[in-house]
Formats: sequence, C-alpha cells, structure tokens
Amino acid sequence: MKKIIVEVCSCSKCVMMGSMDIISSIESLKKLKSQLRLHAQIEIVECKCIGPCRDRDCSPVVRINGKELTNATSEVVMSNIIALTAKDVK
Repeated sequence: MKKIIVEVCSCSKCVMMGSMDIISSIESLKKLKSQLRLHAQIEIVECKCIGPCRDRDCSPVVRINGKELTNATSEVVMSNIIALTAKDVK
C-alpha cells in the first residue's frame, strides 16, 4: 500500500488562511477511504512553518509527498491526494 505524506503548515498566517480546514478535509477523506476505494495510507503532519509563507503571500502552504502547493484549498489538496492514489491502482 502506498503511503502519502501530507504536510500542512500551521503557522498563524496559514491557520488564518484555512490550513485547519484543509486538515479537517483530509481527516474526512481518511475516514471515507474504503468507500472511495483509496488504496493508500494517508499521514497528516502539522508543520510549524513550511517556509514560503513567511516571505510571500501564498498561505496556506501544503506539501504532498514533497510537492509544494501554495494558496492551497481543500479541493485542490483532496484532488491531488485522490490523483496519487489513482496512479497507484492503474
């Protein structure tokens, strides 16, 4: 089973821009994993600060298996996770 590591920045700037909502969405996805037939282990890592959000206006910042997403939304993060699991099934 593939492992997907989702790092979510939880600095104050990213939290104000919605990083906690992204974490909630990923938790919901983990609960629906079997119904959605996602064949991957999803690990959420809250990071104090990933980095780019300090210098630029790009919050919230999320990394999925090393791929950085700036100005992330729950929808974009979820679709990236689902796409990674779909690649593993084919």
